[in-house]
Amino acid sequence: MGITKIAKENYEELGLNLDRLKMLDSALQSYIDDGQRQAIVFKATRRGRTIFEKTYGRNTKEYGLKMDLLYSVQSVTKPVVAALILCLQEDGLLDITEPVEKYLPEFTGGGREDICLWHLMTHTSGIFVSDLEEFEKEYVEKELNMKAPGGDDFDWEGFINEVKEKMNISADATGRMADPEYLISLKMPIKRKPHVEMDYLGYGFTLLKEVIEEVSDKTIDEYAQERMFKSLGMKDSYWKLPKKMWDRVIGREEDAVNGKWFNSEHNYTSENGAWGLKTTVDDITKFMLMILNDGKYNGKRVMSKATVAQFFVNHNQGVISEGSEEYASWTYGWNLHGNKKDAQGTMRSHLSIDHTGFGGTWILVDPVHELTIACFGVEKVYFTKPEFLNINGRVGNLLISALED
Repeated sequence: MGITKIAKENYEELGLNLDRLKMLDSALQSYIDDGQRQAIVFKATRRGRTIFEKTYGRNTKEYGLKMDLLYSVQSVTKPVVAALILCLQEDGLLDITEPVEKYLPEFTGGGREDICLWHLMTHTSGIFVSDLEEFEKEYVEKELNMKAPGGDDFDWEGFINEVKEKMNISADATGRMADPEYLISLKMPIKRKPHVEMDYLGYGFTLLKEVIEEVSDKTIDEYAQERMFKSLGMKDSYWKLPKKMWDRVIGREEDAVNGKWFNSEHNYTSENGAWGLKTTVDDITKFMLMILNDGKYNGKRVMSKATVAQFFVNHNQGVISEGSEEYASWTYGWNLHGNKKDAQGTMRSHLSIDHTGFGGTWILVDPVHELTIACFGVEKVYFTKPEFLNINGRVGNLLISALED
């Protein structure tokens, strides 16, 4: 479809330049033609109305290219997890200023007692990814006398079972207490104080998911469905995706970025809080529209206005990221634009919030431009390669340049 009927019939009311929206359509197709993306499912709204939606490229499954294709959205999971944590706070079941160890008692010692929930939500816990990876590698090699894992064909299941045996993890252990990687991470001393430096940390949202399950006494799927997804009509959103829906997940070509893993049962059923959500552009747009509308969707209150306002506040003032305070601008679970000059689009407003996901997903909420964007792609080029093209900022700039007011 591309430009929607609503956009064509109401372009003046919606402040749209239709000729420039046609340029967006051409650009999205070019990313397929140039081999940057295998597939793209794109949806944008303005003032609560869908102005552009279309699919591009190829799906390796018979289901084909449809707007309701399911994606493993990877780190786009994090804003949803942050929202669920804030729902628990709204309901009086936790306080994000309290230490993590209050909810995960084993998360203590070595400086962990200073880390609060909100530090995890803003990537300012003091735990750096590089420190964590180095410690885990050294522990496996020196304490367990094992070779550190690596390679696409590595036998992860066999490796994990051997680690469990050497660490004397009980066969009766469940959840995080049966996860050797988590148990090893608890042994690492924390070198830095919280809220001094920002280092993007997926591990923090893995912990937040565990907090949600501890406090709610439900699985992440159960709590999300009960507290948010049903109210929003997010009928296609799961962590542990039902098998009957697997055929709707975009099938990735073998040479797509981590294509084999994305197509795996492990990915389809992972409940990881940092990257495990499976959803559609329609469902995630409902979530974004709720935020854009101060916590309401279709007239129903889902989150409080006061809570949603916190998504547009820089909670990292005074914090640095790689030597710069500007690039540490972050809110609860979202990247806050502020005054950054980054690849997510320089034309988005200073209050816009966005998040990318490994392998090609991106979402944006812009309250100044009254805009939401969901761009779910399949990357064919790894993001660290020089020939990689970050399309997020390009499509964001194209769309915003089509706004007349």
